[in-house]
Parts: sequence; C-alpha cells; structure tokens
Amino acid sequence: MTTWLALAIGAQFIYAVSVLIDRHIVVRAEHIGRPIVYAFYVSLMSGFVVVIAPFGFIGAPTAFVVLLSLAQAFAFVGAIFFLYSGLTVARASDVAPVVGAVSAITSLILASIWIDGDITSMLIPPVVLLVAGTALISSFHFRRHALRDALLSGVLFGISILMAKLVYLQTDFIDGFFWTRTMSIIAAGALLLVPAWRIAILRGGKHSSSGAKALVISNKVLAGIAGVMTALAVSMGSVSIVNALAGLQFVFLFFFAYLFAEKMPLTAKAKTGSHGGWQTALGVSLIVLGLAIIYLRHI
Repeated sequence: MTTWLALAIGAQFIYAVSVLIDRHIVVRAEHIGRPIVYAFYVSLMSGFVVVIAPFGFIGAPTAFVVLLSLAQAFAFVGAIFFLYSGLTVARASDVAPVVGAVSAITSLILASIWIDGDITSMLIPPVVLLVAGTALISSFHFRRHALRDALLSGVLFGISILMAKLVYLQTDFIDGFFWTRTMSIIAAGALLLVPAWRIAILRGGKHSSSGAKALVISNKVLAGIAGVMTALAVSMGSVSIVNALAGLQFVFLFFFAYLFAEKMPLTAKAKTGSHGGWQTALGVSLIVLGLAIIYLRHI
C-alpha cells in the first residue's frame, strides 16, 4: 500500500477515538466550557510543535508561505469552533459525517482549481463514493443551527487542508508543518482580542478541573499524532483523497458504538434512530468500496 494512503487511514482511526473523547468533553459542563474556549486551547496546543522543533533546520518562510499558513490557521480555528458548537447540541455520529462530507467536497473543488494533477479522472468515482457514504451515515435529524455549524465547519476544514497542501507545495514538509503550526498560536491569540471571548477563555481555564484539563491535553496529544500523520499524507499524496478518507473515521466510530455502547453511553445513540439500519449499512458499504478502488489503483 502507498505510504501516504496508509498514513491517512491510520490517522482516521486515531481521529475516531479522539472524537469520542471530544464528545464526552463538550457535553460536560464541568469540563472546559464554551466551544470558543475549546477552540482556543486546541489551536494553542497544536502550535506546541514550535517548542520541540529543530530550529537549526527551519528555514525562513517566504511572504507567500506566511500568508498561506495564516489562512490555514484561521480556517482551522473557525472549523474547530463550529464543530464543537454543533457537538454541544447534536450527536457526534450526526455532526461529524456532515463535516467530513462537506470538507471533502470543498477541498476537491478547490484542489481542482488550484492544484494541477491533484486528482485524476479515474479517482473521481471512488472519491464520490467516499463522500456519498459519509453523508449517508448522518441522519441530518438535528437542529437548524447545528446543521449550519456542521456545514460551516466542513467548509473551513476543507479550506484549511487545502491551504496546508499549498504550503507543502511551496516548501518541504518540516518547514511547512512548523510554520502552519506556529500560525495556529497566532490564530489562538487573536481570539483573545474579542473581550467576551477573552473572558470566556480565561474563566474556562480557571473553572475547569485538573482532571478535565488532563483529559483535554491527553486527547489533543492523541489528535496531534493523527494530525502529523495526516499532514504527512497531504504533503506526499492527493489532498482530495486524503480528505475524502475522513469517511473512514465514521466507520470506525460506528464500530466503537457497537463495541463500547455499555461502557460509553454517549456512543449508544449512534446505534439507534431512523438511519440506524439500511442507511448506515449503505453508507459504510460505499466508503469501503471507495477505499477498495483507491487501494487497487495505488498498489
């Protein structure tokens, strides 16, 4: 199997575990608090790579790389905010597939315009299968503003991953990864410029328990590992395919729901509802079929 494809698949498994923990965090009042607070800490912690980066090997960025990295960082912050805003009022098994499908469509459209050869005509059908399967998994039975949040999050995630790919086309992986993560710190800091958000962020950090903080940090370390794997996959392969493979995350989520429903009640609802039968089965089948086609064309 192509290395970047294996990295992308492995990352989605780790992301699925992280999403379950995220859902647990955002629905507990004693944890971090409002979505803007969580978006701040996620963005801030994603920039911690600057602490361990080999500074002697990091080259000075061009103005274009800085602009792309800033755009990627702010799009990522916005995507995180709308994702967790949706998760506060809707199930992860409903919100996450919509975000994934919209993100894949967004990156596919933008990549076809900005990146020559990112995806060939032979690979469009499996990407469509992955996106369609992802969309089918969600029931779309949630409140209007939750759907709005999911759509906005998906668009911004698509823009974010496309901007990251453009950065990697301008420089090597180490430099690109370093500067995109550095700009995440700047994007997080920008949230403090809004008085209401600054108050919420400062209060959220003070009022959350040490256990909640440890849970968030541990989960972000886990997500960070998946993020590095995804970044490597994006730098090495097709951004459209890597993003479309996000559908695998939701296949893993539903397997987790059946395996751990009794131990993790928050996943139990993923097993019920009008989409719990043929719609979910069809969605999973389309994702598996799309992945199989991509695999056969990359071995």
